[in-house]
Order: sequence, then structure tokens, then C-alpha cells
Amino acid sequence: MFTLFQDSSFYISEALLFSTYWVLYFPLFSLFSKLIKRTERFVLKFAFSVVVITIHLLMYPALVWILSDIFYYHTFDYWQTFNFGLSAYFIKTVIIYGFLLVAFTILSKKIFLPEIEEKNEGKNFINSILISDNQNKKFVLQVNEILYFSANSPYVSIYHLTKKYLHTETLKSLEAQLNGEQFVRIHKSHIINLSKIISIQSRQNGDYDITLSDDSILRASRNYAKDFKSKFEQHTRLTSK
Repeated sequence: MFTLFQDSSFYISEALLFSTYWVLYFPLFSLFSKLIKRTERFVLKFAFSVVVITIHLLMYPALVWILSDIFYYHTFDYWQTFNFGLSAYFIKTVIIYGFLLVAFTILSKKIFLPEIEEKNEGKNFINSILISDNQNKKFVLQVNEILYFSANSPYVSIYHLTKKYLHTETLKSLEAQLNGEQFVRIHKSHIINLSKIISIQSRQNGDYDITLSDDSILRASRNYAKDFKSKFEQHTRLTSK
């Protein structure tokens, strides 16, 4: 219909060849969805979108060149096809991946996060930790009384209301055992008790200073800040009810 309207020639074989642009959406959509699901930061999601769009535009002329070299009498030039792809498909590609970006961002909040919360509901979190002192005397620390955990390789430092203790376990292992609604990772080296927070203050660079009930100040790095703020606000609403 387009060629009839333009009064130009039409070849079904070339039309199919140049329509392979849409075939690339299948593998790239899978790559795009995996990249999007790996982060909650919109800036990174946007960056992934730009990367996938660029890959799509670069792969298209390469695919046309390979197929035309194998199956056609004439081999289409890479850069000529690249320029054609920019003029014919660039805006459509931006719209499609942009729509997918928005869709995945909305779905990640409505579907993916609730799935994680449902998994956590079935877990039995620890209420106490068995500690050994220098004299190999063992005693129990109540988790609710702990201010925060700090990585101190090859140990973990436990900051209790009354004293600091060393514990022979990794921070990652403890994080899996603790209730995520009360204890949250704020840094690669720190997990804090939300109920022990006195105040938080932004550093205006994505990081936050967190003051605990013993007046110690810990930094929440920007990589963990979003999750921390979300859980802190939720914890504050629950405790105020």
C-alpha cells in the first residue's frame, strides 16, 4: 500500500530482509527485562534503556549485511543500512523501549516487591544470638537490644546497648536471618536496627547520616539509601499506630 501510494517499486524479499529489525526485539527484550529487574534505581534503568537501544541500532545493519551476503545477489552496505535504520526506526524504538521502561518500573513496585515480601513472611527470624566472650563464656543477646552490626573481617562486630561484641559469622549470613522490617542494610559494612534510630540527615549527595540512640552516627550510602528510607518510613508508620 505504501509503494502504491508513493508510486515506487516493491520487492517482497527486500521488504522481509529490512523488516528483520523487529525480529531483534525478541532477544533484546529478554536482555532488557533482565537488566531492568536487577536494579531499583531509575537512573540505571534509563541507562540500560539507552544501551539496549544502541545495541539494537548497531545490530540491525549487521544482521542485514550478513543475511544479504548469504541469501541475496546484492550485499547491502552496513552504514547505508544503519542510516536507514535511524531514519525509519529510531523514534519507534525509543517509544517502544521507553514504554517498556515505564511498564517495568510500575510492575516492579506492584508485583516484584510484594513477591519478595511474601517470601519473607514465611521465614522464622532469629530473636537472639549466642555470643562467646574472651573466656569462652557463652551468653545470649536479645536481637531487639542490638543497635547495629558492623563488618570486621573475619568477624562481625555487634554493638549492643551495653557493650561491643565480636561474632563469628558473616554480615550477609546475619542479614538473611534478621527480620527485614526491623533490620536494614545501609552500607556494605553496616546493618542497623530501625527502632534505635534517633534522626536521619541528608548529605545532599545521595548519602544520609543516621544517628542512633547511643549517639553513634553511621552513613547510609546512596546504593542502599532508597531501600533504607522506604523501610524506615514503613517502620515509623507501624510503630506510631
